[in-house]
Amino acid sequence: MAAPHQKQHLVFGAIALLLAALVPFVPFMALPGISDDYQQIGLGRDFVSAEGLPKLIGDALYRCRATSLVWTRALDSVVGADFFVHRLGSVLLHALNGGILVLFGSIPAIGYRRAFITALVFLLMNGHQEAIVWVAAVHDLFVFGFAMGSLLCWAHWLRTRQPGWLAAVFSLFLLALYSKESAAILPLLYGATWLVVGERRKEDLGPIFLAPVLSLAYAALVFQAARDHLHLNDGTFSIHAPFWLTLPRTLFRIVMPWSVLAAMVLVWKRQYRVVAGTLAFSVMALLPYSFVTYTTEAPSRHRYWATAGAALLLAWAIDSLLRGVLRWERPLGWALAVTFAIASPAYLWTKKLPQYEQRAIPTEAFLDFARGKTPPVWVEQGPYHAEIYRFTARVMLGWNHGDVKSTVEEPPPPGTAVFEAPLHP
Repeated sequence: MAAPHQKQHLVFGAIALLLAALVPFVPFMALPGISDDYQQIGLGRDFVSAEGLPKLIGDALYRCRATSLVWTRALDSVVGADFFVHRLGSVLLHALNGGILVLFGSIPAIGYRRAFITALVFLLMNGHQEAIVWVAAVHDLFVFGFAMGSLLCWAHWLRTRQPGWLAAVFSLFLLALYSKESAAILPLLYGATWLVVGERRKEDLGPIFLAPVLSLAYAALVFQAARDHLHLNDGTFSIHAPFWLTLPRTLFRIVMPWSVLAAMVLVWKRQYRVVAGTLAFSVMALLPYSFVTYTTEAPSRHRYWATAGAALLLAWAIDSLLRGVLRWERPLGWALAVTFAIASPAYLWTKKLPQYEQRAIPTEAFLDFARGKTPPVWVEQGPYHAEIYRFTARVMLGWNHGDVKSTVEEPPPPGTAVFEAPLHP
């Protein structure tokens, strides 16, 4: 049984994690839905039902998002399309992911103090904000939670050899695979964990051999259905994408400027292995997202998992300074921590919030246009595809999917008012 002071530490720690997860996103909570947010809710209604389950199983893309669709449908069944509640749910998932990082403190090489600082840094970092703000990106929160939970259980199995940990490894691995395709990279991270944790016994790799087999089978199913897989047909992902350019550019965005400062501190302290290990983790977590074709810099939602490596790097530097023996190290550590804690949310509030407000304008303007009209209505092919407006009308107005028509697909009758988006987000 935990001592009273230990319970107090747990309570205060949980409160700190919740505040670190919530405070940066308070100004975002009142935002309306943004583009694919409506599709996420609509697909939850379509797929998470007795009639929709066979369709979900047969859908090459969305069966790999099953956990997030179940989550969205559960919230939708209680509160409907209340985006405040849906975003609050994402914030809570974000906080829980921070809690998983704290549990990595059970690994002696990390320790709970350093793990707790890592969790706070991760929750406050701004480079992965899209995964929390954008309801449609909630699957990035789920794949992180299940994947990191699986890695933690693997680390414990390597240290204890208890079969329960191994069962948890594969259970969470399967849930990660049903959260997002990037979970297929987990066997690589299992191998890296084997190098860092435990005794590096070759026989310990035997039980995990099934993981790469599952990943290869999973990838084969995805590419076998390439003709029907949306993201392999709409120009989103391709194995021919310039990953050699996308990966370093995205990593640069993740580590600048805080983790670069942290790396400088740790190099000065000759803790080279920490710098190399944390950056290697970020690189491995970024690999699946480096094959996007529409940009040479992965979007912020795709940086969520990799940001954990950058967070550990910064946390390690802060902790190292706070433990330093030189007179100026401790003040420098506090200065680095406080400056980061202020500057990171401030960047979200001043730079990113206006961008999300702009991204919400097209669908809000469409709803203003459509309310009071008798369907069908026509829309121009604007910043969002007509499919987004169809889901928006279904979720918010109760219309049928065919009640919104695209002028590209079908010309409107003469004299029909056509919606034109007022702003490119």
